[in-house]
Amino acid sequence: MVDSFIANARVEEYVPFPPPSCPRPHLLLAIPLVLTSPPPSLRATVRILLASMPPSTAQAFTKAARSRLSSANASPLPHPQILFYFDGAEPTPTAGLYDILAHARALYGAGMGLTSFGVFATIVRTSLGLRWTPFGAAAESFALIDGDICQAIQSSKEEIDSGRAGDIESARAKVADLRGALKEFADAVSRWGGDFPFERAAATLEVWKF
Repeated sequence: MVDSFIANARVEEYVPFPPPSCPRPHLLLAIPLVLTSPPPSLRATVRILLASMPPSTAQAFTKAARSRLSSANASPLPHPQILFYFDGAEPTPTAGLYDILAHARALYGAGMGLTSFGVFATIVRTSLGLRWTPFGAAAESFALIDGDICQAIQSSKEEIDSGRAGDIESARAKVADLRGALKEFADAVSRWGGDFPFERAAATLEVWKF
C-alpha cells in the first residue's frame, strides 16, 4: 500500500524541512536533494530507502504521511467540474479524473482507506448518466477505478484492524455511502442495458462485515 502513496502523493507543495521546531543540523545536507530532485527521482529514492530499512521505517513513514494528509496545510482535494468529456459519442476521462484518483490512491496507500471512500463515492456519483462502449476509454478508466476501490477496501480493513479507524459507526457510515453510490450506478447502468463496471468492488463491499 505504501507504494501507492509514494507514486501518487503530490510533491509540489512547500513544506519546511526540517521543521523549525525540530532543529536537526545533520538533516540540512538533505535539503538540496529534497528541494531540487524531480518527482520521479525523489519517489525512486524514497522507495530505495524504505526497501533497505527495517519494517519500522515504513511504518513511521506511513504515519507521517497520514499526519500530513490529515493536516490543515495539506493540499485540498482537486475539484474539477468535468471528469469526462465527449469525443463524439464516447465519454473520455479528463486529467481532472486522474488528479482525483491520484489523491484517493495517496490516501489508501497511506492507510486512510476509509477516507478515500468518500472520494470514490464522489467519482461514481459524478459519472452517473454516462453511456460508454465496452472497449472505450471510459470502460478502461472504470476498470482501473474498480481495482482502486478493492485496494481501498483492503486498506480500510487494515485501518480498522489496527484500531486507527476511530468510531466504528462512522466507519460503517462511510462504507454504506460508497455501497450506496455503487448501487445507484448499477441501477443507472441497468436502465440502458450496459454492463456494471464495478462488480468486484460491489461484491467485496457486500460480503464485508465488521
